[in-house]
Amino acid sequence: MRISTLIEKFPVTCSSDEDIEVCGITHDSRRVEPGDIFVALVGEQFDGRAFVPQAVEQGAVAVLASGPPSPDFEGVWLTTKKPRLMMGSLAARLYGHPDREMLVVGVTGTNGKSTVSHLLAAMLEAAGKPTGTLGTLGYSFAGEQFGAARTTPESTDLFEFLRRMRDAGAEAVSAEVSSHGLALGRVHEIGFDLAVFTNLTRDHMDFHHDFEHYFAAKRRLFEQLKPGGVAAVNIDDPFGRRLADLLSNPLTFGEGGDVRIGRVEFDITGIQGVLMTPRGEIEFRSRLLGAYNLENILASVAGAEALDLDHEAIKEGVHSMPPLPGRMESVDAGQPFPVIVDYAHTDAALEAALKSVRSFTNRKILLVFGCGGDRDPGKRQLMGQIAGKLADRSIITSDNPRNEDPLAIIASVEEGIKRSGNPNYRILPDRGEAIRRAASQADEEWAVLVAGKGHEEILIVGDREVPFSDRQEIEAVLEERFGSRPSD
Repeated sequence: MRISTLIEKFPVTCSSDEDIEVCGITHDSRRVEPGDIFVALVGEQFDGRAFVPQAVEQGAVAVLASGPPSPDFEGVWLTTKKPRLMMGSLAARLYGHPDREMLVVGVTGTNGKSTVSHLLAAMLEAAGKPTGTLGTLGYSFAGEQFGAARTTPESTDLFEFLRRMRDAGAEAVSAEVSSHGLALGRVHEIGFDLAVFTNLTRDHMDFHHDFEHYFAAKRRLFEQLKPGGVAAVNIDDPFGRRLADLLSNPLTFGEGGDVRIGRVEFDITGIQGVLMTPRGEIEFRSRLLGAYNLENILASVAGAEALDLDHEAIKEGVHSMPPLPGRMESVDAGQPFPVIVDYAHTDAALEAALKSVRSFTNRKILLVFGCGGDRDPGKRQLMGQIAGKLADRSIITSDNPRNEDPLAIIASVEEGIKRSGNPNYRILPDRGEAIRRAASQADEEWAVLVAGKGHEEILIVGDREVPFSDRQEIEAVLEERFGSRPSD
């Protein structure tokens, strides 16, 4: 696309009259290819203008930034007041607004985004719409992986991924939309056919600072609905009730909502029951575990109901979806006790995970968990209190300490567990040792829950990424104890 066409009617000033051809746009100088525009963003850690020479050397034909170029710059310089938002507008135009050619689903909330978005993708597939997914577990369509640096990709990547999916035959995409993605404009210019709100609990306070700013970020998703777009909102959540009051005719779910639980049964193999919807009852059977996944199923069914998907497709989607990696995922090596891996890394998510284990077993719960460094420190004592209240025994360990002292993080968590009054805990800072201790000592009386890292396969210590998988650690101990490989 010619640069004159690309920037037409946008508030962008171009330093040259040369109508160059543009092939792509990126904010990452390491990924610049010949013909790209390089967007020099100024962030908290890096100033993109410092990487302009590298970008030009790799073939960038123009630079987009908020200020003037350095005196020695000789290329095409594009100036705009808000380059982060503008790069989304330019990417949307460059890639031909693929969101307008697809059914676009956005799922936001503190917890449940991955499971709900994948359930909706499974339902859309069952309804005959080839569907891509975007989120924490990756960006994919029809078996092709596009990589995942963050839950919601930057707008330059997002529109490229959507175009690639659409060109490969995708008719829909189901995306997790994070509060960071909304606040930073990563989904700027995207129109959504369906927006789903799961819940809002404490997280990312190091970024949003308070619940009102956090809620305001989540609310933006619902301001980006296409004409005729629909919303599904959880009214069991207080922020969900606020949101529902602000929207025009949303479909609600939860107690007293448009979609609600009729009856339900839990066991170690999954969930079955009946959901009530405006179009009639839906009997379902799912391989997902626990009470929290029932909430995810409820949210996804509400979203599908808002889209008027056929009930048979909804039932097939729920039935066909396997547990996601690290989301209430069972590790089975034939041991006489359940072992569950979950991504829970906030107080609300940890509470939900523990209650979910309680919903399908009467065994005592042995919990292994920790808190990450360089993140909201206010949740550490809260997580400790939840552990002391709901787990029978806890092992406090390390979890991505980043640039903080792991022992200082653990001390804060311990303060919370002390406040709960439960003395049945120990501290093992080495996460591998903590997991091995739990999996090697548990017996028929216990259920083991390892929380915090879920699907992740690294530990972040300082500036290093150390290979580490909760599941692999568990598998090694169980194989040693019981002499068999875990089932897939």
